[in-house]
Amino acid sequence: MINLYKFYKDNVKEDEYYYKFYNNIVVTPHQIFQQMSDFFSTDEKEEYEAYEVYDIEEVIDKFKYLCQPDTDISSDVNKRLFYYVCFYLYKNGYTIKEFPKILSRPPSEPSEFTYKEMRRKLVSMGKQESNGIVPYAARRSLIEKLTFEISSTIEIKEDIDMLFIKVSTRNANFESMSKDEKLKEIANLIEYMLYDKISKQYKKLDYNIIVFDYFDDEMIKCFKKQIQCFRHASENALKERENFSDVQKDFLIDYGITIIKVIYQLVSKQS
Repeated sequence: MINLYKFYKDNVKEDEYYYKFYNNIVVTPHQIFQQMSDFFSTDEKEEYEAYEVYDIEEVIDKFKYLCQPDTDISSDVNKRLFYYVCFYLYKNGYTIKEFPKILSRPPSEPSEFTYKEMRRKLVSMGKQESNGIVPYAARRSLIEKLTFEISSTIEIKEDIDMLFIKVSTRNANFESMSKDEKLKEIANLIEYMLYDKISKQYKKLDYNIIVFDYFDDEMIKCFKKQIQCFRHASENALKERENFSDVQKDFLIDYGITIIKVIYQLVSKQS
């Protein structure tokens, strides 16, 4: 069994985005039991059981429930549950294809997503009626068809995510990118972090301090060369991308993030 409340409380870190919700959604077990009494059965033996789920499928079901048009997302109970569910999915590497940013950076009010953002999506899909109303049936259909995907399994901290936003041509955060775009921006960020514009040379770092001899300058060069095709849109580059399977792309993304995290730590020490 998974306790979503406990998972959030035990795993959220002060330097990450989700911590901004901490004071509003971490409550005492007694408060949880009192406020969840009309949502869950009252014969729970333990207060923590109010937020227990069996597996990832049940977590996804709860997310879909919270997005339903007849769910009162403004209640304290459902607000907390929304952030616990989003946090759990995010920490386990999930993204939602139709809304790639929602799990990494949920809004301050859940209704900004469950009502406003979903409505905008449906309007863009032509689901708005002539009177301006978006039918509940269209929203339920969208929720049911949401695509939950496993993204990169290597977590990145907010300071590195801000660097991705800086080098991105569209100011995008990492989790909102497609796999091809992630590989493109990984290559760009490695270049950005290692190239010294003043000396016009690449920085020499002692990688052994952190990773022993598992990679060095030459291996990073080979890695950059391998993913170079994702930085260009030429016909040859596009054909070269087709040689990579999704599994290989996932590996390269994780490997690239590991390289970036090491470079970031070493460059920070030199600053």
